[in-house]
Amino acid sequence: MTKNTLYLFILLLIAAPSYSQSEINGNIERKNENGSLKYWDLLYKEGHAYGYITSIDSFTVQEGKYAIAIREDLKADDKSFGACALTILSRFEGKNITVKGFVKTENVKNGWAGLWMRINKDKVMLEFNNMQYEPILGTNDWKEYSITLPFHNEENKILVGGLLVGEGKAWFDNFRVFIDDVPIEKKEQIKK
Repeated sequence: MTKNTLYLFILLLIAAPSYSQSEINGNIERKNENGSLKYWDLLYKEGHAYGYITSIDSFTVQEGKYAIAIREDLKADDKSFGACALTILSRFEGKNITVKGFVKTENVKNGWAGLWMRINKDKVMLEFNNMQYEPILGTNDWKEYSITLPFHNEENKILVGGLLVGEGKAWFDNFRVFIDDVPIEKKEQIKK
């Protein structure tokens, strides 16, 4: 991933829709009236993501009815990355934040697949990891992965998701977010 592509990926995350932690914890089982996944952003066009198709998959799942699939668009002349994002607006106390999720891949090469997580205060990125240095490559059955980042007690935006850079296809399912090993939906928010 070039520096420009990484920069664009970071910028697009700022604009992702957001939800209260009391509503969800990575749930990809709920759909809106129009058939799209509730709480998740699968498009990323405004962040200059291109050359990938992100969709809801009801056949290849790790748990429940749906998973999120990302694949390269073989008709695209140019590609940056494909990603899905869940944004949670919250204020918690804690030392560490962890996202866990299951990933399955098919023929991933010349790039990587992985989970990603970003912690923002307003529009400033405090922490970020996209598994670029722990890439998921090749063809793999469902396996749970996790990312843990320091938590600063000042965050107001937690972004998590799945990412594909390069060739191949990846599926993502059963995301969960924890602060100090406690599921985020069970953590009490800091009152302002």
